[in-house]
Amino acid sequence: MPRLPGWAWLLLAIGFATLATYMAMGYLKRQAAVQPPKTKTSLVVVAKSAIDPASRVSREQLKTEVWHQEKPPQGSFSTLEQVEERVAATLIMPGDLVLENKLAPKGTLPGITALLSPNYRAMTVKVDEASGVAGFLTPGDRVDVVVVVDKGAYHKDPLAKLLFQNLKVLGTGQKLENRPGDKPQIVPTVTLEVTPEQGERLALAAQEGRISLVVRGQGDQQLVETLGTDASKLFGRPGQAIPQAPPAAAAVSPPARTVEMIRGLERTQANSPGS
Repeated sequence: MPRLPGWAWLLLAIGFATLATYMAMGYLKRQAAVQPPKTKTSLVVVAKSAIDPASRVSREQLKTEVWHQEKPPQGSFSTLEQVEERVAATLIMPGDLVLENKLAPKGTLPGITALLSPNYRAMTVKVDEASGVAGFLTPGDRVDVVVVVDKGAYHKDPLAKLLFQNLKVLGTGQKLENRPGDKPQIVPTVTLEVTPEQGERLALAAQEGRISLVVRGQGDQQLVETLGTDASKLFGRPGQAIPQAPPAAAAVSPPARTVEMIRGLERTQANSPGS
């Protein structure tokens, strides 16, 4: 086999190098087309530990995380300094985003006033020990208020009435109450967010009757109209049976249809097959 001259080997080397370069550039272009463009990221402030409502937020309770989207959520913060020393308006759990609507307005001092909505008041009432909900309520829950009155005109026929609906719970606690002839007892209390007019009515209801709370489900905003109920409606009058619901009316079958048949001079009737 004849040996190639030097210039031929040089041409072959240049050709292979050109082919390799072309193939490499094509591969890189295909890879660039497959890989999506890098998304812009930003920093957001999240809770490192639980932040109680009405408490001042400390730097130790916060941290920053990378938000892998082009725009951060509305109302979020990018630095710890923006949130530090603010007061929480609701419970913020670990890992939750710290948003403006979860904080009280700037300048608010720690305490129950940080939980109040504009033009609302905080009112603490003693609740019925038998209602059983005081120990399960947390700030932010929603409740209905039921009052039971058995004084005055309602002495012989006590009345229960749904007084308020969808009130916000601001806090729970206990109160030491002295009762004549009995040892001091601890009774549960609940602080509710009310308007001034609701506060007047609730104070009178607490004075004239016993307050019970009915817990609402999360997101339940429905308001209902009730007439209340009294003992006579619930149990009937003494010596009288409780009225029973009337029995359901029996279904009435439609009258059978007849078909007239004529055979010559004879005329007969027969039930219709569909009757």
